[in-house]
Amino acid sequence: MGEKTFDYSAQVRPFLWVFLVVTPLEIFLVDLLVPWFWLRAALLVLGALSGVLLAWQLWMLHRFKHAVDDEHLWLRYGREFEYRVPLAAVGTVREGTTSRPRNRTRSVEDGTLVLSISYSTNVVVELTEPLEADLGRRGAHEVTRIEFWADNPGEVVRALRK
Repeated sequence: MGEKTFDYSAQVRPFLWVFLVVTPLEIFLVDLLVPWFWLRAALLVLGALSGVLLAWQLWMLHRFKHAVDDEHLWLRYGREFEYRVPLAAVGTVREGTTSRPRNRTRSVEDGTLVLSISYSTNVVVELTEPLEADLGRRGAHEVTRIEFWADNPGEVVRALRK
């Protein structure tokens, strides 16, 4: 079958691009408005660093996508988070948009691993067996269900049902 990849960042990419385009304008305006050289230099460095970080985030969201290969479902958020789900543990899969009150890209709520984008998920995976999800500083949790966002949830559901 090979690996199929799926985007998840269409909702946040436009905002990142806007900030990336506005950053040079901000640097230029600061240079015009601030009279002290030492402050202009410090703000120039911070503005340039901001632009680099925005470009890096855009690249990471493009490079590290959700994927389905012959053995696993790979759920990612840039390089910050990667979770591997064995396809043998995948039970039912369906589309279903859910709104979440907390704006965390990843959390576990009542045994559900939630990977949201802009407070929402649109793919639901019921697991046939509990799996452990390590959220770093937030600890490891046992999960029996996964909800995540995909830009094209229908394709993800079809790929997981094969």
